[in-house]
Amino acid sequence: MVLTQIGQFAVQWYLEINMKIIYPSINEDGEATLAQLIPAPKFLAQLEGTDEEKLKHLADKDLPTGTPYEITDEDLSDRTFRNAWEYVAGASEQTSEDLSLDDQLKYNKITQQEYDDANGG
Repeated sequence: MVLTQIGQFAVQWYLEINMKIIYPSINEDGEATLAQLIPAPKFLAQLEGTDEEKLKHLADKDLPTGTPYEITDEDLSDRTFRNAWEYVAGASEQTSEDLSLDDQLKYNKITQQEYDDANGG
């Protein structure tokens, strides 16, 4: 099997970093559970900063403002009891924040008009 350059980068990043964001969620039965957000290596490669700063940016981008989360490198690959997973806040818990107006526009969270209005334009 031949891996593409992006595929090789993704495998290398996964083996070296293996970090993800975990946060509380509600399953299809309305029960509290744990969800995980595994970042795309290609997206993270576009960001500047430490791996933790990049993951914080991703949490701010993809989680609703005010969502508690943690960044972890725990192995969550055992799916045997996955529906029984629960999110329990730890000492490293953070809370997602609003993106800057520039980032909101970049990720199509607001329109150009909303951006201009917010900047007095």
